[in-house]
Amino acid sequence: MKKISIVVPVYNEEKILEQNILKILDFCQKNLYSHDYQIIIADNNSSDKTGQISQILEKKYLNIKYTYTNNKGKGLAIRTAWNKYPASINCFMDADLATDLSYLKNLIEPIILQKANITIGSRYLTASKIDRSQLRTLLSKINTIIINWVFGLKINDYPCGFKAFDYEIIKNILPNVKNDSWFFDSELLIRSIKLNYKIQEISVEWSDNADKKIRHSRVNLLKTILQYLKETIRLKIQIQ
Repeated sequence: MKKISIVVPVYNEEKILEQNILKILDFCQKNLYSHDYQIIIADNNSSDKTGQISQILEKKYLNIKYTYTNNKGKGLAIRTAWNKYPASINCFMDADLATDLSYLKNLIEPIILQKANITIGSRYLTASKIDRSQLRTLLSKINTIIINWVFGLKINDYPCGFKAFDYEIIKNILPNVKNDSWFFDSELLIRSIKLNYKIQEISVEWSDNADKKIRHSRVNLLKTILQYLKETIRLKIQIQ
Protein backbone atom coordinates (compact mmCIF):
# COMPACT_ATOMS: atom_id res chain seq x y z
CA MET A 1 0.00 0.00 0.00
CA LYS A 2 1.32 3.41 -1.03
CA LYS A 3 0.45 6.74 0.54
CA ILE A 4 -0.74 9.11 -2.18
CA SER A 5 -1.33 12.85 -1.88
CA ILE A 6 -3.38 14.51 -4.61
CA VAL A 7 -3.11 18.28 -4.35
CA VAL A 8 -5.63 20.54 -6.04
CA PRO A 9 -4.42 24.17 -5.96
CA VAL A 10 -7.35 26.58 -5.89
CA TYR A 11 -8.01 30.29 -6.07
CA ASN A 12 -11.62 31.54 -5.98
CA GLU A 13 -13.10 28.29 -7.25
CA GLU A 14 -16.41 28.34 -5.33
CA LYS A 15 -18.45 27.60 -8.47
CA ILE A 16 -16.73 24.34 -9.36
CA LEU A 17 -14.94 23.30 -6.17
CA GLU A 18 -17.37 20.92 -4.49
CA GLN A 19 -18.48 19.07 -7.61
CA ASN A 20 -14.93 18.57 -8.89
CA ILE A 21 -13.43 17.54 -5.56
CA LEU A 22 -16.21 14.98 -5.17
CA LYS A 23 -15.48 13.72 -8.71
CA ILE A 24 -11.87 13.14 -7.67
CA LEU A 25 -12.99 11.44 -4.45
CA ASP A 26 -15.37 9.17 -6.34
CA PHE A 27 -12.61 8.21 -8.77
CA CYS A 28 -10.20 7.44 -5.93
CA GLN A 29 -12.79 5.36 -4.05
CA LYS A 30 -13.31 3.23 -7.15
CA ASN A 31 -9.73 3.00 -8.40
CA LEU A 32 -7.27 3.70 -5.56
CA TYR A 33 -9.02 1.82 -2.75
CA SER A 34 -5.96 -0.38 -2.20
CA HIS A 35 -3.85 2.69 -1.32
CA ASP A 36 -3.86 5.28 1.45
CA TYR A 37 -4.87 8.37 -0.52
CA GLN A 38 -5.75 11.91 0.45
CA ILE A 39 -7.09 14.80 -1.61
CA ILE A 40 -5.70 18.14 -0.46
CA ILE A 41 -7.46 21.36 -1.40
CA ALA A 42 -4.62 23.88 -1.44
CA ASP A 43 -6.11 27.36 -1.17
CA ASN A 44 -3.82 30.25 -2.14
CA ASN A 45 -5.58 33.21 -0.57
CA SER A 46 -9.06 32.91 -2.08
CA SER A 47 -11.47 35.77 -1.38
CA ASP A 48 -14.72 33.95 -2.21
CA LYS A 49 -16.35 30.98 -0.44
CA THR A 50 -13.64 28.52 -1.49
CA GLY A 51 -12.32 28.26 2.08
CA GLN A 52 -15.74 27.70 3.63
CA ILE A 53 -16.67 25.01 1.12
CA SER A 54 -13.29 23.32 1.57
CA GLN A 55 -13.62 23.17 5.35
CA ILE A 56 -17.09 21.66 5.09
CA LEU A 57 -15.73 18.97 2.74
CA GLU A 58 -12.79 18.31 5.08
CA LYS A 59 -15.14 17.75 8.02
CA LYS A 60 -17.46 15.52 6.01
CA TYR A 61 -14.91 13.28 4.26
CA LEU A 62 -11.95 11.57 5.92
CA ASN A 63 -9.82 11.58 2.76
CA ILE A 64 -10.19 15.31 2.05
CA LYS A 65 -7.80 17.83 3.65
CA TYR A 66 -7.55 21.61 3.42
CA THR A 67 -4.57 23.95 3.53
CA TYR A 68 -4.46 27.74 3.23
CA THR A 69 -1.72 30.22 2.42
CA ASN A 70 -1.94 33.97 3.00
CA ASN A 71 -0.12 34.76 -0.24
CA LYS A 72 -1.11 34.03 -3.82
CA GLY A 73 0.81 31.52 -5.89
CA LYS A 74 -0.01 28.14 -7.39
CA GLY A 75 3.42 26.82 -6.48
CA LEU A 76 3.21 28.09 -2.91
CA ALA A 77 -0.13 26.35 -2.44
CA ILE A 78 1.20 23.05 -3.76
CA ARG A 79 4.44 23.30 -1.76
CA THR A 80 2.51 24.01 1.45
CA ALA A 81 0.23 21.01 0.93
CA TRP A 82 3.07 18.61 0.12
CA ASN A 83 5.06 19.72 3.15
CA LYS A 84 2.09 19.34 5.49
CA TYR A 85 0.94 16.00 4.08
CA PRO A 86 4.04 14.13 2.82
CA ALA A 87 3.44 10.91 0.91
CA SER A 88 5.17 8.23 -1.13
CA ILE A 89 3.58 9.69 -4.27
CA ASN A 90 2.85 13.41 -4.47
CA CYS A 91 0.51 14.52 -7.26
CA PHE A 92 -1.23 17.69 -8.30
CA MET A 93 -3.93 18.49 -10.82
CA ASP A 94 -5.83 21.56 -11.94
CA ALA A 95 -9.10 22.38 -10.18
CA ASP A 96 -11.04 22.53 -13.45
CA LEU A 97 -10.13 18.89 -14.16
CA ALA A 98 -8.82 19.83 -17.58
CA THR A 99 -7.05 16.46 -17.63
CA ASP A 100 -9.48 13.55 -17.72
CA LEU A 101 -9.43 11.74 -14.36
CA SER A 102 -9.16 8.35 -16.04
CA TYR A 103 -5.45 9.08 -16.58
CA LEU A 104 -4.69 9.40 -12.88
CA LYS A 105 -3.88 5.70 -12.58
CA ASN A 106 -1.43 6.02 -15.49
CA LEU A 107 0.18 8.97 -13.72
CA ILE A 108 0.73 7.06 -10.49
CA GLU A 109 1.62 3.60 -11.79
CA PRO A 110 5.21 4.25 -13.05
CA ILE A 111 6.19 5.55 -9.61
CA ILE A 112 4.51 2.63 -7.82
CA LEU A 113 6.43 0.23 -10.07
CA GLN A 114 9.65 2.25 -9.49
CA LYS A 115 10.04 2.88 -13.20
CA ALA A 116 10.19 6.64 -12.65
CA ASN A 117 10.69 9.26 -9.96
CA ILE A 118 8.48 11.69 -11.86
CA THR A 119 5.53 11.29 -14.18
CA ILE A 120 3.96 14.14 -16.12
CA GLY A 121 0.97 14.50 -18.35
CA SER A 122 1.94 15.55 -21.85
CA ARG A 123 -0.61 17.09 -24.17
CA TYR A 124 1.66 16.82 -27.18
CA LEU A 125 2.36 13.10 -27.36
CA THR A 126 0.93 11.32 -30.40
CA ALA A 127 -1.66 9.44 -28.34
CA SER A 128 -2.85 12.52 -26.45
CA LYS A 129 -6.17 14.18 -27.24
CA ILE A 130 -6.46 17.91 -26.65
CA ASP A 131 -9.18 20.51 -27.07
CA ARG A 132 -7.37 23.84 -27.04
CA SER A 133 -7.10 27.03 -29.05
CA GLN A 134 -4.36 27.14 -31.68
CA LEU A 135 -2.87 30.25 -30.06
CA ARG A 136 -2.51 28.66 -26.64
CA THR A 137 -1.08 25.52 -28.19
CA LEU A 138 1.44 27.51 -30.23
CA LEU A 139 2.62 29.64 -27.30
CA SER A 140 2.92 26.56 -25.08
CA LYS A 141 5.02 24.74 -27.67
CA ILE A 142 7.26 27.78 -28.19
CA ASN A 143 7.80 27.97 -24.44
CA THR A 144 8.73 24.29 -24.36
CA ILE A 145 11.15 24.66 -27.27
CA ILE A 146 12.92 27.52 -25.51
CA ILE A 147 13.25 25.65 -22.20
CA ASN A 148 14.53 22.53 -23.95
CA TRP A 149 17.07 24.60 -25.89
CA VAL A 150 18.28 26.49 -22.81
CA PHE A 151 18.70 23.37 -20.67
CA GLY A 152 19.45 20.76 -23.35
CA LEU A 153 16.37 18.68 -22.53
CA LYS A 154 13.73 16.81 -24.54
CA ILE A 155 10.49 17.25 -22.62
CA ASN A 156 7.27 17.62 -24.64
CA ASP A 157 5.14 19.60 -22.20
CA TYR A 158 6.32 21.52 -19.13
CA PRO A 159 3.28 23.46 -17.83
CA CYS A 160 0.58 20.77 -18.02
CA GLY A 161 -1.07 20.74 -14.58
CA PHE A 162 -0.95 16.98 -14.10
CA LYS A 163 2.22 15.69 -12.45
CA ALA A 164 3.42 13.23 -9.81
CA PHE A 165 6.69 13.05 -7.85
CA ASP A 166 8.04 10.44 -5.48
CA TYR A 167 9.06 11.28 -1.91
CA GLU A 168 12.75 11.45 -2.81
CA ILE A 169 12.05 14.42 -5.11
CA ILE A 170 10.00 16.19 -2.44
CA LYS A 171 12.71 15.62 0.15
CA ASN A 172 15.78 16.47 -1.95
CA ILE A 173 14.68 18.85 -4.71
CA LEU A 174 11.60 20.72 -3.51
CA PRO A 175 13.50 22.80 -0.89
CA ASN A 176 15.72 24.20 -3.68
CA VAL A 177 12.84 25.41 -5.86
CA LYS A 178 12.62 29.22 -5.72
CA ASN A 179 9.52 29.92 -7.80
CA ASP A 180 6.15 29.86 -6.04
CA SER A 181 3.95 30.74 -8.99
CA TRP A 182 3.24 29.22 -12.45
CA PHE A 183 6.85 28.21 -13.14
CA PHE A 184 7.03 26.20 -9.90
CA ASP A 185 6.46 22.72 -11.33
CA SER A 186 8.63 23.41 -14.39
CA GLU A 187 11.50 24.39 -12.10
CA LEU A 188 10.98 21.30 -9.94
CA LEU A 189 11.00 19.18 -13.10
CA ILE A 190 14.13 20.78 -14.58
CA ARG A 191 16.10 20.58 -11.33
CA SER A 192 15.17 16.91 -10.93
CA ILE A 193 16.13 15.96 -14.50
CA LYS A 194 19.46 17.76 -14.17
CA LEU A 195 20.23 15.52 -11.18
CA ASN A 196 19.41 12.41 -13.25
CA TYR A 197 16.11 11.47 -11.66
CA LYS A 198 13.97 9.34 -13.96
CA ILE A 199 11.01 10.94 -15.69
CA GLN A 200 8.19 9.42 -17.71
CA GLU A 201 5.71 11.36 -19.83
CA ILE A 202 2.22 9.94 -20.29
CA SER A 203 -0.40 10.78 -22.89
CA VAL A 204 -3.56 12.46 -21.62
CA GLU A 205 -6.97 13.65 -22.72
CA TRP A 206 -7.03 17.35 -21.96
CA SER A 207 -9.54 20.15 -22.57
CA ASP A 208 -9.34 23.92 -22.19
CA ASN A 209 -13.14 23.80 -22.19
CA ALA A 210 -13.54 21.92 -18.92
CA ASP A 211 -16.36 23.64 -17.00
CA LYS A 212 -16.45 26.31 -19.70
CA LYS A 213 -20.07 27.21 -18.91
CA ILE A 214 -19.29 28.29 -15.36
CA ARG A 215 -15.64 29.22 -15.40
CA HIS A 216 -13.27 31.42 -17.40
CA SER A 217 -9.50 31.55 -17.27
CA ARG A 218 -8.03 34.15 -14.93
CA VAL A 219 -4.55 33.70 -16.33
CA ASN A 220 -3.16 36.51 -18.48
CA LEU A 221 -1.60 34.39 -21.22
CA LEU A 222 1.02 36.83 -22.51
CA LYS A 223 2.05 37.89 -19.02
CA THR A 224 2.44 34.26 -17.98
CA ILE A 225 4.60 33.45 -21.03
CA LEU A 226 6.89 36.40 -20.28
CA GLN A 227 7.19 35.28 -16.67
CA TYR A 228 8.14 31.79 -17.86
CA LEU A 229 10.91 33.25 -20.01
CA LYS A 230 12.18 35.38 -17.14
CA GLU A 231 12.19 32.41 -14.78
CA THR A 232 13.91 30.22 -17.38
CA ILE A 233 16.79 32.69 -17.58
CA ARG A 234 16.93 33.00 -13.78
CA LEU A 235 17.06 29.23 -13.32
CA LYS A 236 19.72 28.80 -16.02
CA ILE A 237 21.98 31.28 -14.19
CA GLN A 238 21.45 29.44 -10.90
CA ILE A 239 22.15 25.88 -12.00
CA GLN A 240 24.61 26.28 -14.88
